[in-house]
Parts: sequence; structure tokens; C-alpha cells
Amino acid sequence: MPNRPIDVREKLSPREFVQEYVLPNKPVIVSDALDTWRARELWTPEFFLTLLGTMPVEVTRDGPDPEGRMPYSEFYEHLRLAQTGPVPEDGSIQHLRYMRMRELEPLEQVRGQWARPYFMPARGYCIPFAPLGMDPTRERYPGFGLFISPRGGASKLHVDGIRSNAIVCQVHGSKRCYVLAPDQESQLPDRDSRRARQVKHLEFEPPSFGRAKMVEFDLHPGETLFVPHLWFHEVHTTHTSISLTYNFVHGSEALGFAWWFLKTSLTNPNSHSVG
Repeated sequence: MPNRPIDVREKLSPREFVQEYVLPNKPVIVSDALDTWRARELWTPEFFLTLLGTMPVEVTRDGPDPEGRMPYSEFYEHLRLAQTGPVPEDGSIQHLRYMRMRELEPLEQVRGQWARPYFMPARGYCIPFAPLGMDPTRERYPGFGLFISPRGGASKLHVDGIRSNAIVCQVHGSKRCYVLAPDQESQLPDRDSRRARQVKHLEFEPPSFGRAKMVEFDLHPGETLFVPHLWFHEVHTTHTSISLTYNFVHGSEALGFAWWFLKTSLTNPNSHSVG
């Protein structure tokens, strides 16, 4: 799919990012945000095999909640087979898992290999509270995770918690993204049918979201995706993927966030968690 239905930008200043995308609540792909990251050259499944070895890592099937832990070396074999191994006769891919590393401590050895994407403001955040500045390589942002996922893996359709925005830094591999604007929620099927669809065929046919208008596009290595607050999104891995994500609420959104927080404190306090 050569033409993508959302903006793809480069040399995007923090001011432009806030004015043109954060405030209008509009998604964007920034194509050059990782150009200076050493991680772009170094981070592969094999790199982390050398780094982590048999260290137990957290795995999840299709969402943020962990299912358990396994040695990274065992998870690596899972990745390798999903990418190059034989496909069952019915074309299905079963028992796929994501690896999520939630804390910064295990990444201490690679801290100098990634950084805050240049278009992200250096300060002025409500969440995490950082009016004077905060470094995502040193302080944990909500929803932080280093995700390694196998070809065919799918994260279920969801909206990130605490009315937060998400940043997805696609370091290695590729993903197919399906996003829906907040005003499409009423057109979605019932909640029980929104579970992550198992990718039954390697053609990666688009999922059905009822009458809701879906925006579909690919996220390539080296690109960074901004998912605005309250946007639904589902992501399928098309090639073994390594991505780094975290969430934030910028100060320019403070009024809307405060009103939402007060309202949901009474009606839906569970939405105050992002992971």
C-alpha cells in the first residue's frame, strides 16, 4: 500500500507537532525521528538474544496484561519459527506471543542507543508531570514498553487509558495499523466481537469493524507513529518487529484532560490506568 491515508512528515518541529497534531487530535507518522538512534542499526532479535540470553521476559498474547514469563532464548525460537517456519495447512498461526519489557532497568545497557524523538516537546507534560523536562530513557513514562512481536501477532482493538496519547517508535520490522477516530465508536460491533482477530492467513486481510470507518496503513522501520487520545487502534505484525512505545498527556491538553478526569472519576475510574 504505497499511499498512506494519514500525514507522513519529516523535520517536524515540536511546536508544529503540538499545533498541527496534538491539539487537533490527529494521527501522524514521522519518518525521520529515529535517524540518529543507534538502535536502528543494532536492535534485532539476535542482538537481544546476546544481551538477554536466558533472562525471563514477560509475554502477552494480544494486550497489555502479561500471561506469564519465559526465557528470552525460548521466546527467540518462537520468533524465528513464526517468521521462517512452516505454516500449518489451514494457513493459521496459533499461540503467538508478544514480549513486553516494562521497566527501564533491563534496558540500562542500551540507554545510549535511543532517545526522545526530536519532534516531542522536551517539557510541559501533565503526564508524566514534567513541567521542566523529562528524559524517557531515564524516567518511566506511563504505558512504557519495549515490544518484540512475531510475524502474524495482533494486538486487540483498544483505546489507551487515562485519555493519553501514544508514541510508537518502530525500530525493526513492520506493522499494519488499523485506527478509528473517536467518533466511530458508536459504529463498532458489540464489545465481545472486538477481540484481537487471529491472523488466519498470511495475506493479512483487514479485519472487520462493522460500520465504523477504519484507516489502514503500514508502519515501516525507522518511522514513529503518533496515536492521539481516544483513537481506537489495532496492530498486526507483518515482519518480526521491535518497537518502543510510551504514553503522555501534554500541557496543551490540560483543560480537556482535567474535565475528563473529573467526569470519569465518578463513572469509570478503571480508565485511569494505562499500564
